[in-house]
Amino acid sequence: MSSENNTNSGLAGVIANLKSNPKALAILVGAIALALFLLVKGGSDQGVTPAKVTAISIGQKVSIQNPNTDKGNTILLAAPGPVGLADSDNDKDDMIVCKQVLSGTTATLNEETVVNYIPFAKVTLESGECNGKTGWMPKVNLR
Repeated sequence: MSSENNTNSGLAGVIANLKSNPKALAILVGAIALALFLLVKGGSDQGVTPAKVTAISIGQKVSIQNPNTDKGNTILLAAPGPVGLADSDNDKDDMIVCKQVLSGTTATLNEETVVNYIPFAKVTLESGECNGKTGWMPKVNLR
């Protein structure tokens, strides 16, 4: 290796190239500015909105509606809390009071609680195929 190649290698070579080539310097400055802009603007939580929970009181008549879909059904549980409903274990079936609470079903609010930061409501269904059954569901499903 000659001494010419050693002086233009590494960081010293990059700096020498930037001094002699103004286009490369402009591209580097633009890339740094773009990266800083994306870091500042890209980290906001403005696109995330919390679920809207309707203000209701005990004894009030409510309508059940799944906020995730227009015609989605809701599940009525025996106890508030997370249940692995996607699992097909048979021991989970005793936790489910009604699997198909149709959207638009009317109910009366009996009780409220919070489990793992999720508000739940105990309701008694007054219409639909599960008429008269009482159980728990996430409060976000009540309107």
